[in-house]
Amino acid sequence: MSRRSITWRPPPGDWLKTNVDGVYSRSTAEGATAVVIRDNSGKLLTGESMRIRAYSSLAAEAEAMRRALILATNLNMEQILIESDNLPLVQAVKSKTYIGEVESILRDIFLLAESLSNCGFTWVPREGNKVANGVAKCSLTGRLEENWRRKPPREITEQLRSEALNQNGCILEFKGKKI
Repeated sequence: MSRRSITWRPPPGDWLKTNVDGVYSRSTAEGATAVVIRDNSGKLLTGESMRIRAYSSLAAEAEAMRRALILATNLNMEQILIESDNLPLVQAVKSKTYIGEVESILRDIFLLAESLSNCGFTWVPREGNKVANGVAKCSLTGRLEENWRRKPPREITEQLRSEALNQNGCILEFKGKKI
């Protein structure tokens, strides 16, 4: 039996894809969020990461989704697809239902999503969300610099390059330079 390779997939047409992830450390009650926005060629457009106080991995994941919507709103993005590897969270957002421990964050997510003209949510297995996961982990461990969007750590750059090469042989451009 062969295993299917799961990787990042580009958004359709002129849409932008925002991969989000959150990580959580029970021992420190800290978490980190990651938002990675790319176009349909895999080009990293922008993103953000943030260390947060968290009480669960679900809370960190939900906060990452909220941060993505705030960023999309602030940048006036019109066609945005938000992708997460947290299936219960994506199901709750798509069905507009609440999960008790993150109810207040979900309320914000619903309001922010309604304010965007075209906004969709999808689930992806963790293997298809590696860049956002890497950004969140680097942020939590303090290995991510403030300007990571302009100069990502090597491990993030390598993953971006790998995923771009998997998309129809495209070469990833980063700030106008091939990487």
